[in-house]
Amino acid sequence: MKLITYAGGTILTGDDVAEALLDYVTAHSQGEESIAVDIQVLEPDGSTRTHTLVLGPATELDVADVAEDTLAGEIALFPLPIFPPSHILAVKEPSAETEAEAEAHAADFNRAVEEIDQGTDGLFDR
Repeated sequence: MKLITYAGGTILTGDDVAEALLDYVTAHSQGEESIAVDIQVLEPDGSTRTHTLVLGPATELDVADVAEDTLAGEIALFPLPIFPPSHILAVKEPSAETEAEAEAHAADFNRAVEEIDQGTDGLFDR
């Protein structure tokens, strides 16, 4: 069981839920959007209830172990939250043609710099 301090209050939930929240917040700390996530929380009377947390780029969580041993049936009581898919941009591997074009542009740039350094950039040759 983990005690999470969030937005000035504390909630008690399962180890896996706390780890998933930390992973999500850490992986998306540079994002611009906030999301709402439902998690199961152990209430003071021993019952569980769904709480909705709003997670965003500025979310700060403090997670601490509870002195007690793992609660029997913790995984059933505290299912992992469902996070919305993140907005990941596809990364395209450069092709041989793209690399060849980059080399050609670099060679053109180097020639232009050399002409400027030598004073033969063609500006006054017209």
